[in-house]
Amino acid sequence: MKKALFMASIGFLSAGRAIELMPAVVIAQPPIVAQQPVRDNSIPIRTSQPPQIQIINLGAEPRQQMRLKPALNVKQTTLMTLKMGMKISAGGQSTQEIKVPTSVVTMETEATKIDANGDIHYQFSYTKADVTSDSTNAPPSALESMRSAIKKLVGLKGSFIMDSRGFSKGGDFIVPEGADNNFKQIIRQMSQSIEQLSVQLPAEAVGKGAKWRLDFPLNSNGINVNNIATYELMSFQEGVAVLNIGLEQQAKPQSVNSPQLPAGSNINLQSLASQGRGESTIRLDKLMPVRSAVSMNSNSEMSVKSAGSPQESTIKTQLTMEITLDSQ
Repeated sequence: MKKALFMASIGFLSAGRAIELMPAVVIAQPPIVAQQPVRDNSIPIRTSQPPQIQIINLGAEPRQQMRLKPALNVKQTTLMTLKMGMKISAGGQSTQEIKVPTSVVTMETEATKIDANGDIHYQFSYTKADVTSDSTNAPPSALESMRSAIKKLVGLKGSFIMDSRGFSKGGDFIVPEGADNNFKQIIRQMSQSIEQLSVQLPAEAVGKGAKWRLDFPLNSNGINVNNIATYELMSFQEGVAVLNIGLEQQAKPQSVNSPQLPAGSNINLQSLASQGRGESTIRLDKLMPVRSAVSMNSNSEMSVKSAGSPQESTIKTQLTMEITLDSQ
């Protein structure tokens, strides 16, 4: 049982790393970095140096600048669905397949003010969150534990500012009353990754066929990962853009230090490679994409020595993930 739990913790460590990359390519906000909270239920944020956009191709004429200008005081409701599966093998033993329950989260966003320079003030909140038991081999107790954990997102909200290209300029996350320190720490970790991964629009005017990419390092769950996100503008008419998305992750061999791992364990990453693809439809008068769908495959290998054991084993993890967003 202990070995199974340890392997599961390794698997979810890999899953958490990939999850941090996925939302950023389908959700353009909230891009934030958390500081220490000033109030018990507030996590103020600061901006950090954004990743640089590298233009690969400006695309065909005619070209236009892409700038966000959402309608004010109009709530946008977005349904996010996350499906994930993992296969884990240890020490050459048979592969253990973990079917993770599907997560379904409802978010609301609303732009409240646009400054003369184009900066957008907006509010963000999670209104619903749950997991479904379809195609899962998790026992009922584990399913209820996951449901309880994800429901803690409900009530999480905040007020933020970003410019018309999607770059963050600060704000506050307000966590639900009674949230424990573990939940607050998770929110800080999420916000740190989203800041570096938020989708940003190029400064230049672009046309059909335009391509740009973001290269950015990220420390995710104790693993230093280099991320590449590439975007291709398939169409752009009357303020509606369709983007093809490509994702890559690479990590060099390194020791892993994460609070999610069992105490006393010694873990070294041997290899990590991820690839993903998807499509996103955005409207420049909306904060969230109209529709996004992205899938990702990730493979990693780690050498592991658990606490009190002289033996070292190799754990291989295969992760598949699909995430979709639909907005009204």
